[in-house]
Amino acid sequence: MRKYILLLLLIPLINLAQEEYTYKQVMKRTFTISGSSSQENGQTLIPLLDGDFISAKVEGRSSSISLGLRQEFKFIGVFAVDLSASYHFGTLTYDFSNPEYNNYEEVEEMIVPHLGLQYSVLNTNFFTVYASIGAHAYLASLGYTYVNDLLEPYDYNYNLLIPYFGAGAILAVGNGWRVRPFINYQIDPIYFDDFSEIEPADLESAFDNAGLVTGVVFEIQINQYRYRRTR
Repeated sequence: MRKYILLLLLIPLINLAQEEYTYKQVMKRTFTISGSSSQENGQTLIPLLDGDFISAKVEGRSSSISLGLRQEFKFIGVFAVDLSASYHFGTLTYDFSNPEYNNYEEVEEMIVPHLGLQYSVLNTNFFTVYASIGAHAYLASLGYTYVNDLLEPYDYNYNLLIPYFGAGAILAVGNGWRVRPFINYQIDPIYFDDFSEIEPADLESAFDNAGLVTGVVFEIQINQYRYRRTR
Protein backbone atom coordinates (compact mmCIF):
# COMPACT_ATOMS: atom_id res chain seq x y z
CA MET A 1 0.00 0.00 0.00
CA ARG A 2 2.81 2.33 0.85
CA LYS A 3 4.27 1.79 -2.65
CA TYR A 4 1.07 2.99 -4.32
CA ILE A 5 0.82 6.04 -2.07
CA LEU A 6 4.44 6.93 -2.87
CA LEU A 7 3.83 6.59 -6.61
CA LEU A 8 0.78 8.85 -6.40
CA LEU A 9 2.86 11.51 -4.64
CA LEU A 10 5.63 11.31 -7.26
CA ILE A 11 3.35 11.66 -10.30
CA PRO A 12 3.06 15.49 -10.09
CA LEU A 13 6.83 15.78 -9.67
CA ILE A 14 7.43 13.54 -12.68
CA ASN A 15 5.08 15.65 -14.81
CA LEU A 16 6.79 18.87 -13.68
CA ALA A 17 10.21 17.49 -14.51
CA GLN A 18 9.07 16.49 -17.98
CA GLU A 19 7.37 19.81 -18.77
CA GLU A 20 9.60 22.03 -20.90
CA TYR A 21 9.37 25.77 -21.43
CA THR A 22 10.80 28.02 -24.12
CA TYR A 23 11.26 31.75 -23.88
CA LYS A 24 10.44 34.13 -26.70
CA GLN A 25 11.90 37.63 -26.81
CA VAL A 26 9.07 40.17 -27.07
CA MET A 27 10.94 43.41 -26.36
CA LYS A 28 14.41 44.87 -26.65
CA ARG A 29 15.35 48.24 -25.21
CA THR A 30 18.79 49.77 -25.78
CA PHE A 31 20.35 52.67 -23.91
CA THR A 32 23.31 54.41 -25.55
CA ILE A 33 25.83 57.02 -24.50
CA SER A 34 28.55 58.60 -26.60
CA GLY A 35 30.81 61.61 -26.42
CA SER A 36 33.69 63.39 -28.06
CA SER A 37 36.12 66.22 -27.46
CA SER A 38 38.56 67.68 -29.96
CA GLN A 39 41.07 70.51 -30.12
CA GLU A 40 41.21 72.82 -33.13
CA ASN A 41 44.30 74.79 -34.15
CA GLY A 42 44.96 76.43 -37.48
CA GLN A 43 44.19 79.42 -39.61
CA THR A 44 41.11 80.66 -41.42
CA LEU A 45 40.18 83.46 -43.80
CA ILE A 46 37.64 86.10 -42.81
CA PRO A 47 35.92 87.99 -45.69
CA LEU A 48 35.99 91.80 -45.56
CA LEU A 49 33.41 94.27 -46.87
CA ASP A 50 35.60 95.30 -49.82
CA GLY A 51 35.79 91.72 -51.13
CA ASP A 52 39.23 91.06 -49.68
CA PHE A 53 40.16 88.55 -46.96
CA ILE A 54 42.21 88.65 -43.78
CA SER A 55 43.78 85.61 -42.11
CA ALA A 56 43.29 84.76 -38.45
CA LYS A 57 44.80 82.17 -36.15
CA VAL A 58 42.10 79.90 -34.70
CA GLU A 59 42.33 77.99 -31.43
CA GLY A 60 39.52 76.25 -29.61
CA ARG A 61 37.85 73.09 -28.41
CA SER A 62 34.59 71.37 -29.27
CA SER A 63 32.89 68.83 -26.99
CA SER A 64 29.66 66.86 -27.15
CA ILE A 65 27.76 64.17 -25.29
CA SER A 66 24.75 62.17 -26.49
CA LEU A 67 22.17 60.00 -24.73
CA GLY A 68 19.81 57.72 -26.58
CA LEU A 69 17.00 55.23 -26.12
CA ARG A 70 16.06 52.66 -28.76
CA GLN A 71 12.86 50.65 -28.31
CA GLU A 72 12.26 47.71 -30.64
CA PHE A 73 8.90 46.04 -31.19
CA LYS A 74 7.54 43.48 -33.63
CA PHE A 75 4.69 44.32 -35.99
CA ILE A 76 4.94 42.83 -39.49
CA GLY A 77 8.70 42.85 -39.02
CA VAL A 78 10.91 44.61 -36.49
CA PHE A 79 10.35 48.33 -35.92
CA ALA A 80 12.31 50.58 -33.61
CA VAL A 81 11.70 54.03 -32.17
CA ASP A 82 14.98 55.92 -31.82
CA LEU A 83 14.94 58.83 -29.36
CA SER A 84 18.08 60.77 -28.47
CA ALA A 85 19.41 64.15 -27.39
CA SER A 86 22.87 65.66 -27.79
CA TYR A 87 24.57 68.59 -26.14
CA HIS A 88 27.36 70.41 -28.00
CA PHE A 89 29.63 73.13 -26.66
CA GLY A 90 32.52 74.76 -28.49
CA THR A 91 34.79 77.79 -28.27
CA LEU A 92 36.98 79.38 -30.94
CA THR A 93 39.41 82.27 -30.44
CA TYR A 94 40.26 84.38 -33.50
CA ASP A 95 43.64 86.15 -33.36
CA PHE A 96 44.31 88.49 -36.33
CA SER A 97 47.81 89.54 -35.11
CA ASN A 98 46.93 92.94 -36.54
CA PRO A 99 46.15 96.00 -34.35
CA GLU A 100 43.60 97.22 -36.92
CA TYR A 101 41.29 94.28 -36.19
CA ASN A 102 39.75 93.21 -32.91
CA ASN A 103 40.42 89.68 -31.71
CA TYR A 104 37.35 87.87 -30.45
CA GLU A 105 36.08 84.58 -29.05
CA GLU A 106 33.15 82.63 -30.50
CA VAL A 107 31.10 80.41 -28.18
CA GLU A 108 28.54 77.98 -29.59
CA GLU A 109 26.09 76.02 -27.46
CA MET A 110 23.57 73.62 -28.96
CA ILE A 111 20.96 71.06 -27.88
CA VAL A 112 19.95 68.57 -30.59
CA PRO A 113 16.90 66.34 -29.92
CA HIS A 114 16.19 63.59 -32.45
CA LEU A 115 13.22 61.33 -33.13
CA GLY A 116 13.30 58.54 -35.71
CA LEU A 117 11.39 55.44 -36.76
CA GLN A 118 13.37 52.51 -38.16
CA TYR A 119 12.36 49.30 -39.93
CA SER A 120 14.84 46.42 -39.90
CA VAL A 121 15.34 45.03 -43.39
CA LEU A 122 17.87 42.39 -42.29
CA ASN A 123 18.75 41.04 -38.81
CA THR A 124 21.66 38.79 -37.84
CA ASN A 125 23.62 38.18 -34.64
CA PHE A 126 26.31 40.62 -35.77
CA PHE A 127 24.58 43.41 -37.64
CA THR A 128 21.24 44.98 -38.56
CA VAL A 129 20.34 46.80 -41.79
CA TYR A 130 17.48 49.29 -41.53
CA ALA A 131 15.48 51.98 -43.34
CA SER A 132 14.47 55.07 -41.39
CA ILE A 133 12.52 58.32 -41.28
CA GLY A 134 12.89 61.07 -38.72
CA ALA A 135 13.98 64.59 -37.89
CA HIS A 136 16.67 66.48 -35.98
CA ALA A 137 15.95 69.77 -34.24
CA TYR A 138 18.76 72.21 -33.44
CA LEU A 139 18.26 74.68 -30.58
CA ALA A 140 21.40 76.78 -30.69
CA SER A 141 23.01 79.99 -29.54
CA LEU A 142 26.11 81.84 -30.74
CA GLY A 143 27.97 84.35 -28.62
CA TYR A 144 30.81 86.70 -29.56
CA THR A 145 33.01 88.33 -26.93
CA TYR A 146 35.75 90.79 -27.93
CA VAL A 147 39.16 90.82 -26.27
CA ASN A 148 39.47 93.52 -23.60
CA ASP A 149 35.78 94.36 -24.23
CA LEU A 150 36.70 96.67 -27.10
CA LEU A 151 33.24 96.11 -28.57
CA GLU A 152 29.95 95.07 -27.02
CA PRO A 153 29.40 91.28 -26.83
CA TYR A 154 26.87 89.89 -29.28
CA ASP A 155 24.50 86.93 -28.86
CA TYR A 156 22.50 85.21 -31.58
CA ASN A 157 19.93 82.44 -31.07
CA TYR A 158 18.48 80.24 -33.78
CA ASN A 159 16.41 77.06 -34.16
CA LEU A 160 16.16 74.76 -37.14
CA LEU A 161 14.50 71.49 -38.12
CA ILE A 162 15.99 68.88 -40.49
CA PRO A 163 13.68 66.01 -41.60
CA TYR A 164 15.25 63.06 -43.43
CA PHE A 165 14.74 59.65 -45.05
CA GLY A 166 17.61 57.22 -44.79
CA ALA A 167 19.20 53.80 -44.42
CA GLY A 168 21.99 52.42 -42.29
CA ALA A 169 23.50 49.49 -40.45
CA ILE A 170 24.22 48.68 -36.81
CA LEU A 171 27.39 46.63 -36.38
CA ALA A 172 28.17 44.93 -33.04
CA VAL A 173 31.92 45.00 -32.31
CA GLY A 174 31.88 43.41 -28.82
CA ASN A 175 31.68 44.44 -25.14
CA GLY A 176 28.61 46.57 -25.77
CA TRP A 177 30.28 48.71 -28.46
CA ARG A 178 28.67 49.21 -31.83
CA VAL A 179 29.31 51.15 -35.03
CA ARG A 180 26.45 52.74 -36.95
CA PRO A 181 27.21 53.97 -40.50
CA PHE A 182 24.30 55.69 -42.28
CA ILE A 183 23.25 57.58 -45.39
CA ASN A 184 20.34 60.02 -45.32
CA TYR A 185 18.38 61.94 -47.93
CA GLN A 186 18.26 65.11 -45.89
CA ILE A 187 15.84 67.97 -46.45
CA ASP A 188 17.20 71.52 -46.35
CA PRO A 189 17.08 73.07 -42.85
CA ILE A 190 13.86 74.83 -41.87
CA TYR A 191 14.57 77.81 -39.59
CA PHE A 192 11.98 78.84 -37.02
CA ASP A 193 11.45 80.71 -33.77
CA ASP A 194 8.50 78.53 -32.76
CA PHE A 195 7.28 75.19 -34.16
CA SER A 196 3.86 76.69 -34.85
CA GLU A 197 5.45 79.07 -37.37
CA ILE A 198 6.45 76.26 -39.76
CA GLU A 199 4.14 76.30 -42.79
CA PRO A 200 3.63 73.90 -45.77
CA ALA A 201 5.45 76.38 -48.03
CA ASP A 202 8.55 76.02 -45.83
CA LEU A 203 8.49 72.24 -46.28
CA GLU A 204 8.08 72.54 -50.05
CA SER A 205 11.06 74.88 -50.29
CA ALA A 206 13.12 72.57 -48.09
CA PHE A 207 12.50 69.60 -50.43
CA ASP A 208 13.78 71.63 -53.39
CA ASN A 209 17.23 71.82 -51.78
CA ALA A 210 17.48 68.30 -50.36
CA GLY A 211 20.65 66.24 -50.66
CA LEU A 212 22.53 63.15 -49.43
CA VAL A 213 24.40 63.12 -46.12
CA THR A 214 26.65 60.31 -44.87
CA GLY A 215 28.18 59.65 -41.47
CA VAL A 216 29.15 57.13 -38.81
CA VAL A 217 28.40 56.97 -35.08
CA PHE A 218 30.36 55.04 -32.41
CA GLU A 219 28.32 54.05 -29.33
CA ILE A 220 28.33 51.90 -26.22
CA GLN A 221 25.00 50.24 -25.47
CA ILE A 222 23.18 48.75 -22.50
CA ASN A 223 20.46 46.29 -23.51
CA GLN A 224 17.33 45.39 -21.56
CA TYR A 225 15.30 42.38 -22.72
CA ARG A 226 11.83 41.14 -21.88
CA TYR A 227 10.81 37.55 -22.54
CA ARG A 228 7.50 35.67 -22.61
CA ARG A 229 7.43 32.07 -21.42
CA THR A 230 5.75 29.63 -23.79
CA ARG A 231 5.28 25.86 -23.56
